[in-house]
Amino acid sequence: MIHWLDHKKSGKLSEKSFVIESGSSSLPGVFWQGSSPSEKSPLVLLAHGGSGHKRSEKMVAMGTWISEGFGWNAVSIDGPAHGDRGPVQKSTDPAYREMWQRPDVVGTMVEDWNCVINAFVELDSTDPERIGFWGLSMGTMFGIPYVASDSRIKAAVLGKSGLTGSSVERSGIRPYFEESAPQIMQPVLFSIQWDDERFDRQGQLELFDLIGSSDKRLHAYPGRHQDSGPEALQVQAEFLKRYLE
Repeated sequence: MIHWLDHKKSGKLSEKSFVIESGSSSLPGVFWQGSSPSEKSPLVLLAHGGSGHKRSEKMVAMGTWISEGFGWNAVSIDGPAHGDRGPVQKSTDPAYREMWQRPDVVGTMVEDWNCVINAFVELDSTDPERIGFWGLSMGTMFGIPYVASDSRIKAAVLGKSGLTGSSVERSGIRPYFEESAPQIMQPVLFSIQWDDERFDRQGQLELFDLIGSSDKRLHAYPGRHQDSGPEALQVQAEFLKRYLE
C-alpha cells in the first residue's frame, strides 16, 4: 500500500512523496504525475546511480520531462543505503562498499522494485501494459536483474555499467550481469561513456552484447563516468516514448 506524504504542485507539475512498506523495510519515493488521476497513462520507473537518491538532479530532470513533456507518470525510490535509507553520500564512502556486502542486496532491490510496481499498477492513472524502466550506473546494476525478471517492463534505458572495472570489482555485480542480461528481451537503449574510469570500455561493450533482446541499440558519448551528452536525457526519454506511447 502507498502511504502518501507531502504534495507539491507547480504549474502542470505534480510531485508527491510516499512510502511503501516492503517486507521489513520502508521504501521512500517520489511520484511525478502528469496525467489525471483517472486517466490510464504510461509509468516510468527511475533508478538513481551510486551516491544519488530519489530526488537527485537526473531523477528530477527525467521525472519532469516525462510528466510535463509527455503527460505520463514517473516514480523513483531511494536505493539501499541511499537517501532516506542510509548514509551514502559518495560512491567512495565505506557505506557504499558495505552495501554491496549485504546478503542478496541485488535480490532485495529487485523485490523492492517489484513491490513498487505492484502498488502503482493498482492506481487508476497507471496503464499496466505501458511501463518502462530508466536507470544508469547503479541503476543498471540493479536494473538489469530487475528488468530480466519482470515482463511488465516493456522498454528500458540502461548503461554506464559493464563487466569489468573498479566498480565491478567493488560490487561483485558481474555474475548478476552474466546471468540476467541474456534474459532481457525487451527493447533496450544502452548508453556508455567512452572514457569511463569506473567501467572499462570493453566491459561495457561486452555487457551490451550479452543483452538478449534483438531490439537494442548502443549510444556512446565522450567523457568520464559522470559526464553525459547534452542531448542524452532527451534521446533516452524519446526512446521510451517510442515504445510506450
